[in-house]
Amino acid sequence: MKKLLAIIIIGSIAITGNVFADDDCNLILENGIEGTVQHYKVLEYKTVLPEQAFRRALSNLKTYCCIKARDCTNEKNLTKEELYPKSAFLFDHLFDVTMRRLDGVEKLAYGLEVDIAGKTRREYINKVASDPNGAQAMELEAKYKEYRTLHTKDTNDINHVIKNFSKENNKATLSLADKYNKVCEIIKTMYEGLQKESIIIWSKFETKSFLKKCDNLVAYRVSQENSNVKLLMIKKSSQLLDKVTKAYTQKYFVEEKLMWLQALISKVKDMFQTVVQQSAASKICSK
Repeated sequence: MKKLLAIIIIGSIAITGNVFADDDCNLILENGIEGTVQHYKVLEYKTVLPEQAFRRALSNLKTYCCIKARDCTNEKNLTKEELYPKSAFLFDHLFDVTMRRLDGVEKLAYGLEVDIAGKTRREYINKVASDPNGAQAMELEAKYKEYRTLHTKDTNDINHVIKNFSKENNKATLSLADKYNKVCEIIKTMYEGLQKESIIIWSKFETKSFLKKCDNLVAYRVSQENSNVKLLMIKKSSQLLDKVTKAYTQKYFVEEKLMWLQALISKVKDMFQTVVQQSAASKICSK
């Protein structure tokens, strides 16, 4: 059952590869983290990637670039963990941090504040999986649909998605599925906005584009969780059936049989008592 809880698969990824001749190391090594953060503050993406999360993505990129260039030996506060993507492109690091926050586990999200909807989903799944009692599959499915239903018409406007990204997971804003469905497009737009030059990551209609690879990773992430939740539904339904069967067995084969046996013993006792009374009476009458 504990294996069902480990549903984070976005980690140490590198979507961009070696397609560009230049990488983003100069962006971070020349401008520094603070210079890049100032550029970020002009953009409207704080609901998707808060400043602390953005800083972490920059820090992870800087660590990789320093290790690659071997010229940051005197740097302090470099990333210690080995979880970050081994990539020289900020796109990979922005995507990595965002997906980890969506997964709802602070420890896996570099200790950052996680997405509200992701945390709500995670806590619910953990609660159901840890409960020794069973649950009906229909109940789990209904709850699952709350955060896995897509609202494609409402998410056509990317600005609407960005604006409502950090709000509670409800029908008035976005489902968690909507966030996953749009995360690559948002990160693409953010990444392009951070560049001094007009760098455009290929569109999703090109099969080998960064955006297409990103969408495929998200789709794989969601499909794995779908499979795990289905297994959870089967497991909890089996537990419920087992509990009901045991209760019925206890009721019919134990309690009712014992009651029947008790009534039989009482009946036999009454019969013996009647016989004894009649025997005593017959002795008196014979005198």
